[in-house]
Amino acid sequence: MDATLSNSHTTSAVDSPEFKSRPGALAWAFRKSRDRWKAKYMKLKTEIKRHTNRVADLSKSRAHWRAQAEAARQELHVREAEVAALREQIAAIDVKKKSTRAACP
Repeated sequence: MDATLSNSHTTSAVDSPEFKSRPGALAWAFRKSRDRWKAKYMKLKTEIKRHTNRVADLSKSRAHWRAQAEAARQELHVREAEVAALREQIAAIDVKKKSTRAACP
């Protein structure tokens, strides 16, 4: 019977080690740890949201400026065509004036 008692005493000591920290101190440490990682990931989440919004704003702005530049490019082509037509008209008028001057001595 003594052997049984001594065996059960060592077995129970191995199964349930004695903790030296108070439960309140452990709860405080675990709560503090949880609060720190929650704050860390909330900060990261807001940073990701800020970057996502920034990318969306920049993409929208870039598309706007690209469309505006394309419209300006098309307007430039139209104006260049008008200038070329007007230069041809001026050249035709100049040729006509020179030919009438040469014919009238």
